[in-house]
Amino acid sequence: MKVFAAVVLCILIAHEAKAQYSRCLNPNQTPGLCVLISECQTLYSVLKRATLSDQEKSFIKSSACGRGSNNQPYVCCTQDTGYVRTQRQNPNFPDYDGFGGDWEEERPQSFVFPRQERRPWSFGNQPVTSRTPVQRSSTGDGSTLLPQPPTCGGVAIRNRIYDGQDTDLNEFPWMVLLEYRRRTGNGLSTACAGSLINQRYVLTAAHCLTGRIEREVGTLVSVRLGEHDTRTAVDCPPGGGTCSPEVQRLGIEEIRFHERYSEKASNQVHDIGLIRLERNVRYSDNIQPICLPSSVGPESRQSGQQFTVAGWGRTLKMNRSAVKQKVTVNYVEATKCRQRFAQIKVNVEATQLCAGGQFRQDSCDGDSGGPLMRFRDDSWVLEGIVSFGYKCGLKDWPGVYTNVAAYDIWIRQNVRA
Repeated sequence: MKVFAAVVLCILIAHEAKAQYSRCLNPNQTPGLCVLISECQTLYSVLKRATLSDQEKSFIKSSACGRGSNNQPYVCCTQDTGYVRTQRQNPNFPDYDGFGGDWEEERPQSFVFPRQERRPWSFGNQPVTSRTPVQRSSTGDGSTLLPQPPTCGGVAIRNRIYDGQDTDLNEFPWMVLLEYRRRTGNGLSTACAGSLINQRYVLTAAHCLTGRIEREVGTLVSVRLGEHDTRTAVDCPPGGGTCSPEVQRLGIEEIRFHERYSEKASNQVHDIGLIRLERNVRYSDNIQPICLPSSVGPESRQSGQQFTVAGWGRTLKMNRSAVKQKVTVNYVEATKCRQRFAQIKVNVEATQLCAGGQFRQDSCDGDSGGPLMRFRDDSWVLEGIVSFGYKCGLKDWPGVYTNVAAYDIWIRQNVRA
């Protein structure tokens, strides 16, 4: 098996380079994203099996879509784990590589490898029954349910992160505060943030939906949208002017966190989750969705590239900031980040990205689940989700974020009308 995996990687590398996270078609002509094979959970799980059929080997080889830095292999990632039609070996093509000759379709059509089953929506570890009929998108992959520019990622009408600065009124209008009913029964507490990605869904960290926060703080019951200053019911600009619309508080219909997330994992891999709101959100000046990376196209990351992280978390002077804060952090190359966290025996994976490492400039407690953003192609794009770090604001210790682009397929699989 290890020999096959090595050979497959070499074959994948041999294909012409293609931009990471660009659109592609897999061997079934299903639209997908070109990603590192380690980021494509459907194909990577097949590759790690003890034994593979000839059809599975052929499918993985034919899914190649390019290579990245250091000749890392890329595959066209979709929900498919194999050919959707029975394949037979074409006798006109010899077996040059030891994995069987080239393959062609055989009729009648029959499904060889079923697509991955959708797991039940869950609240913690308990399934939640849907309150509304399930309606799938017309494309079957959630594409029509996610907004495109200029609907998403717009600049604010007016133009505490650790050592950050106050945001402008209505700046980052997709930011959401998560509200938990305290275990003590004394009101609500905010312990995490999230990002609005359409009228019904908030994207956040899995650890905000299950595990220690729920055990210690309480049960997640609602979200607050359009918030700027938590001390006031209606937020107004300093010195006078037009105030923001009133904050919206919505209950939660369902939640889902990634099925492979485990709070026991030291690297918090797959730290991503979705909150389905009880009803559609009304967009306004202070409530708008942010764009996902796939809606604006691929962009190669370079060391020092600037991102913005925002939230109401710990600051230099207080445990929580009443006013939404922002700070600029620089992208840290994956190799450098892995080396740093290996010192504390934490394995940073390809589905994560790192940013920060400047003294006193970082995301921190209370910012979990919030956005790591970049303004590109005239829109704000949700590049990462605040996941974890080593303390806060330490020099040369970047924060670790869930790489949203690596979970584009998962998001589309799990949003519904």
